[in-house]
Parts: sequence; structure tokens; C-alpha cells
Amino acid sequence: MRRARRLRFGAAGMLVAAVMATGLAVPAPVARATEAAGGHRATQEALDGVVQDGPPGGVAVVEERHGTWAGRAGTADLRTGRSPGAEDRFRAGSITKTFVATVILQLQAEGRLSLDDTVDHWLPGLVEGHGHDGRQITLRQLLNHTSGVYSYTEDENFKRREFGTAFLRHRYDTWTPEQLVRLAMTHQRSFVPGDGWGYSDTNYILAGMVIRKARGRS
Repeated sequence: MRRARRLRFGAAGMLVAAVMATGLAVPAPVARATEAAGGHRATQEALDGVVQDGPPGGVAVVEERHGTWAGRAGTADLRTGRSPGAEDRFRAGSITKTFVATVILQLQAEGRLSLDDTVDHWLPGLVEGHGHDGRQITLRQLLNHTSGVYSYTEDENFKRREFGTAFLRHRYDTWTPEQLVRLAMTHQRSFVPGDGWGYSDTNYILAGMVIRKARGRS
């Protein structure tokens, strides 16, 4: 348990997460470590800003050589008004992107693919429509979000079902990677590949599909 907690702190320390679960107070050991850590004023201000922009509460935990720092803002439980704490459990998205990018780089090092390969080379005919063209997009552009591919998470119906008022009815729905990409293809691309930057979850769905194609497994 101790080791697992330390790993979770390490991962959580790399992000500021919006929390909507029941909160607990920051435990005394963490509170003491917070004082020893010397303060993270800028991080706390950023956390406060996240809450001011809409989410009810947030928590950030950083583990460093001076100790462990924990910051919190807002409310963890709207019914009781309890504050979020470092021991809270919460959903965190986009964690797998780091691992997907690492595997793509490993496959290039092994000579199994090249970052300059086009998406269409590995997934022929999948990325097309509304300005999208997989023949013009490289794996490198997927990884650094310069592909211009529309992010499926911006689709209004998807947001309503997965993040909004219809979540409880759809929380057990399953989406295949192909379905998510096809959903993205129903929208206009964000920009010409290489001419801009835009965070797109579809980029890493595609990168994961390339890994499966190149290695035969996810």
C-alpha cells in the first residue's frame, strides 16, 4: 500500500486534477511534509484558477526531494461542502498518452516504423473526410499535436453523453478506437497538418492503432 501510494503521488504530482468525489482532509504526515517542502505558491494559484473556471474542486500532489506537497481548492462533496484532500480517489484522463508516445519511439528505435511514416501508410483509408487526409499526416504530427485532426472529445453529443447530463445513462457504453476516429471524421479538421498546434485526443487513438498494427497487439 505504501509503495502504491508513493507511485500515485508521483503521477498525481504531474497534473492538476478536477475532483468531484467525496473528499477527505489532508492527513497530518502530508501536511507536515507540505510545510517542509518550502511552498508551491504558483501551483496553488493555478489550482485556485482551475476551480474559479468551473470545476467544484481540485487537488494537486507533488513528491520531491524535500518532501511531499499537497494543494487543494474548492469543494470535494457538493452535498456536505467537505474540502478535497491528498488521499482522495479521482478519475484522471490522458495518463496513457505518455506510454503510447514512448512505445511509438521504441518502435522507431527498433526499426519497425518511422515518425515520418504517414498515418495512411499504417491505417489506409481511415483518416479521410471534412479536410482530413491521412496521407498528409505523419506519426510525428500525431504525437506533438500538429496533425490538425479534430478531437472526438469536442463533439457536442459525445460530451453530453460522456461528460455531461447523460453520463449516468451512458457510463457503461463502450467505444472502439475505430468508432472514435470515425466520429472525429464527421467534423472539419482543425487546421492543415503542420500549420498549427491543437490538443486532440484522436491523435493518440490513432497512435495506439498504429502500435497494434505494427506489433500485432496493443
